[in-house]
Formats: sequence, C-alpha cells, structure tokens
Amino acid sequence: MKLLSRPAFHLFLVAIVGLLAYANSFTVPFFLDDQGSIVENALIQDLHRFLSGAGYAYNPRRFVGYLTVALNYHFGGMDVTGYHVFNLAVHLASAWLVYGLVLLTLRTPFFTEHPEAPLEPELPRFIPLCAALLFVSHPIQTQAVTYIIQRFASLVTLFFVLSFYCYGKARVLQQREGNLGKALMLYAGAVVAAGCAMKTKETAFTLPFVILIYEFLFFRMSALKKLILLAPVVLGSLVVPLSILGTGRPIGQLLSDLDAAARVTPALPRLDYLFTQFTVIARYLRLLVLPVGQNLDYDFPIQHSLAAPSVLLSLALLLALLAFALFLLRRSAQGEPLLRLASFGILWFFVTLSVESSIIPIPDVIFEHRVYLASVGAFAALAVFAFLLLKRYPARVRALALGVVVVVLTAATFARNQVWQSGISLWSDVVQKSPQKGRPHYNLARFLAQENRSDEALAHALQAVRYEPSNPLAYNLIGQIMGKNRNYVQAAAALDEAIRLDPGFASAHMNLGDVYRLTGLTRKALDEYEIALRLTPGDASIFYKMGLALANANDMEKAVVFLRSAAQMAPAVPLYRAELQRMEQMLHR
Repeated sequence: MKLLSRPAFHLFLVAIVGLLAYANSFTVPFFLDDQGSIVENALIQDLHRFLSGAGYAYNPRRFVGYLTVALNYHFGGMDVTGYHVFNLAVHLASAWLVYGLVLLTLRTPFFTEHPEAPLEPELPRFIPLCAALLFVSHPIQTQAVTYIIQRFASLVTLFFVLSFYCYGKARVLQQREGNLGKALMLYAGAVVAAGCAMKTKETAFTLPFVILIYEFLFFRMSALKKLILLAPVVLGSLVVPLSILGTGRPIGQLLSDLDAAARVTPALPRLDYLFTQFTVIARYLRLLVLPVGQNLDYDFPIQHSLAAPSVLLSLALLLALLAFALFLLRRSAQGEPLLRLASFGILWFFVTLSVESSIIPIPDVIFEHRVYLASVGAFAALAVFAFLLLKRYPARVRALALGVVVVVLTAATFARNQVWQSGISLWSDVVQKSPQKGRPHYNLARFLAQENRSDEALAHALQAVRYEPSNPLAYNLIGQIMGKNRNYVQAAAALDEAIRLDPGFASAHMNLGDVYRLTGLTRKALDEYEIALRLTPGDASIFYKMGLALANANDMEKAVVFLRSAAQMAPAVPLYRAELQRMEQMLHR
C-alpha cells in the first residue's frame, strides 16, 4: 500500500493513462494549419537555415514552437509519428507538472502554518493525483495534443507551469528551509522557462499576473519584498507586447491559430467579440464538466448585444463563478484552507483565458485548444471539490470514484481521437455538428475529391458555396471537380468566379489554364499560367503545364525548355523527367 501513495507511482499512473488515451493518435495526418506551418513550410525543412537566424526572423513570437517543428522534420521528415510522439510527451510532462504544482501548493506556508485547520494526511495523495489524471485524460485536450501544430498551446502550458513550479519551489525553500542558493537557481529556472513560454505563444503574457495572485494567496512576506522577488518575472511579461509591436500586424491576427486560408470570419467589433466570448467561456465550462458534442469547427453565433438572453445568462454564470471564487477565498481564511486552492484554480482559469477570450477580436471565436492552459486551474479546483465531497468516505472509495471518472474520460478521449484518423472522418463529424457552415463542407469536399469520390465532393463544395458565397476556395474546388469530370464550361465559370473573388489566387488561375489547355485554347491557357507563375514563381508544376500547353501548340522547342525547368526545379517528381524525355525524343525525330 505504501507504493500506491508514493509520488513516483502517481506519475507512472498518469503516464499510463495518457498513453492509453492517445494510443490511437500516432497516425493522425496533417490538418489545416499543419499544411502551411509544416508541409509547405520550406524554412522548417532546413534546420541549418532555421538556426542561422531565419527561424527567429520568420516568427519571433513563436520561435520556440517552430524550433520544435523544425527538429521534428530534421529527424523524421513528414512521418507524422514523430510529431505525435513529441506532442504526447509534452502533454504527459505538463500533467506531471500539474501534479507537482498542486502538491507543492499544499506545502506552501498558507497550508503548513494554518492555525485552525491542519490538513488531512490523504491530501498530498488524492488532490494532486486527481488534478493530474483529469488533466491528462480529459477529451477537451485532444485538439491541443492530436492536432499537430496546436502543440503551441500545450508547449506554452508546459513552460508556463514549469516556470510557475520553479518559482513556487524557490519560495517554499526560501521560507521554510532558508536555502538561498538553491532558491536562486530555481528563480533563474523560472525566468528561463517564462522566457521560453513567451516565445512559444502569446497567452504566456498572463504568467506574471497568475504568479502575483499565487504569491499573495499562499506566501507570507512584506509587500515590498514580494515585489522585489516578482520583478524579474513581471518584467518578462513585456516580451509578448514588445514582440507584437515589432510585427506591425493586428494582435487578433497574431493570436489566431489557423492559416490565412482558414480565416473566413470577418473582423469583429470589440464589443461583439466580448459579448460572444461570454457565451464561449460558458461553453468551455460546460465541456470541462460534460465533454459531449466536441467540434473542431463550431458554428458559433456572433453576439451583438449584452441584452441577448444567451449573453446575459452566460455573463451571470461567469460573474457568479468569480463571486464564488471570492467567497471561497474568504471561507479559506475562516477555517477551510483547501478552499483557497479551489479559489486560486478558478482565478487561474479566468486570467489565463483573458488573452484570447476578452476584447481582442480573433477571427475564429472558439477553439477547444484555447482552454488547455486554463484547464490547469479548472482541474485543480475540481480536484479540491472532489476531495471535499468524498472526504467522509474511506480512501478506497475515493480511489474507486476517481478511477471510474478517469476510465470514462480516457475512453472518451480515445473515441475523440478516432474521429481524427482521416480528413473524411474528421470533417464528416464537423459537417454533422455544423451543417450550415461553409468551411466544414469545403474541407470535407476537398478530402472526398482526393479519394476520387467526385459526386459527394461536388455536393459538399456546392453546400460550401451556398453557406459562404464569398469563399474563392470553394469555387476553385468546384472548378477542379467539374474539370476532372470534363464539364469544362461549368468548370471555367466556377474558376472565373474564384478569380473574381480573389484575383491573386494562383491555384484558380492554374486550374483555369488547365481547362483552357484541355479545350484547345492554348493562348488563353498560357495567359493564365503566366499569371499563376507571377504569383508563385517557384512552382515547378506551372512550368510543367506550360510545357504541355506549348506542346499542344506544336512549339516543341519552347515546350522542352519549360519541361526541363520543371524537372530541374523538382527532380523528385518522376513525371516531369519522363515527359521531358518524351518531348525531347519527339523534337529530335
């Protein structure tokens, strides 16, 4: 039984639960922003160039996150397994740190010196383990773990909690043991981890403020000395705003996690975004308690008035929860110290969500990965409530209750990861849950088209246009499908509309060139290819298609020139070399 109460066994158990929950995630393919950030990102595919300074210049605000991606590519190329192994390792390490942080908090002076209500001996075992198990097994975490590029959310949490833990450990050592040397080393570790967090994702901006709350809730020292201790970490909060000022771009765009092709939500007024976030946070809370109906791409209504019933009810819930946190804080000073940890967890939740869920408009108003960092506080609070609810029962009853909950959550996470197994399964799930939103229909159509299921793909592409008539991507896809089915007149009409909506859409110009080439309109085809080439001068496929068009016009010499360029630019594509050899043979007959 002693083994079962040891932290080493608890950490082992947390790791096993995490591995079981994500056992089916290692083959999940690249999705959405994975394309632009990994698959099509030449910079991360050249580690030497990345480390020479180009990587930092590419995105100084998220340099650490992109560095991990570059290292993944360096050691494993496009094999998704390595990326998922890293993501899961980050998730498990974060869960261990959650365990350590909760356990450490129970050893701060507030608890160890509390005069009225000494803590029960079971606390150091149950509450930290409960918080860590909930964190590692809960299905709301899948988007931050299984969606590869959203490692930014899990990685910033890892550094955030590591910095927090180092700071708390240093303070405990300083106050309880007077070990100044080790405390200073931990302070340095806290600053380094905070810097890594600040260079991973902008949500790390909240770290100094959460540490400030932690300091005043759990430690005893004069205000002046506290401010001196906090100064290095508080100054670290300037890293994010200074980085943002250097980009010259709106902060909402910087905070958005999807690439430009996925940003279809128009700019929102700040108040509308704030009103909407009241309902979004309420949804996050519901998912934390009851993780049913998860969705990659919610069709979430934009709120325009504080008087809207859903906004008022959500705001009332959030204010009640904040008032409850303050009530718990007051009660903790009157005889139930554990309530202070629950209060702190609630405050952590709100503060860490504030960057993405306040008045800074982000094109997509809700994404589940945004609650990953905030969930640390939420699960700490839930662990406290679970213990207080069950403390009258024997330890084995508490363990059984926790075990049942964790098994259910682990099974739900495994099932959620099953949805992520392919583009068709993922976007079919989204279309079912957001049937009147254009983007899910478009993405499902794209994956169906890749599987040569043209009729189904066309049906969803048309639905995408119906719900989002200003999206050139959907018209381009319709043109591709129509062209493949040899409906060239309809294909040209769809592609013309895509170009009208976005004249700089290189793929639409190239596809329209294909239609003209296949219908014998060589001059028009070359005109479209030339436009596409000006927009994307490094695309070997355009040189290849221009060579085919010139060959159709019996201009073999020019055709060979363009085909040779394509073969030289993309030597790994055998089609280009084979077509070049065929044309050269025809030219020399």
